[in-house]
Amino acid sequence: MDQETLAGKLSTLERKLKLLLAEHQRTQQEVEQLREENTELKLVIRAKEEQVENFKNKINISKIVNSATVEESESAELKQQLSDYIKKIDLCIAHLSE
Repeated sequence: MDQETLAGKLSTLERKLKLLLAEHQRTQQEVEQLREENTELKLVIRAKEEQVENFKNKINISKIVNSATVEESESAELKQQLSDYIKKIDLCIAHLSE
């Protein structure tokens, strides 16, 4: 091979290597962005699962309150107490979520 052919091939190889390195860097950045998005989505899922559990607990408490067989005056007081407990529990959950 003569010098010109060798220099041309070397130049082509250098150009391809630079393109490959640029593509690699772009891909690495994309991977990092996807990892961050994945982490954020996992946090969202965890929060939604906690909300579902809270709703399930509220439904269970509501069923207990509705099925309680007590006098009407006691029933109103019991419902108020349970309502207060639910609010306190919600506050505790909110603080724990922070």
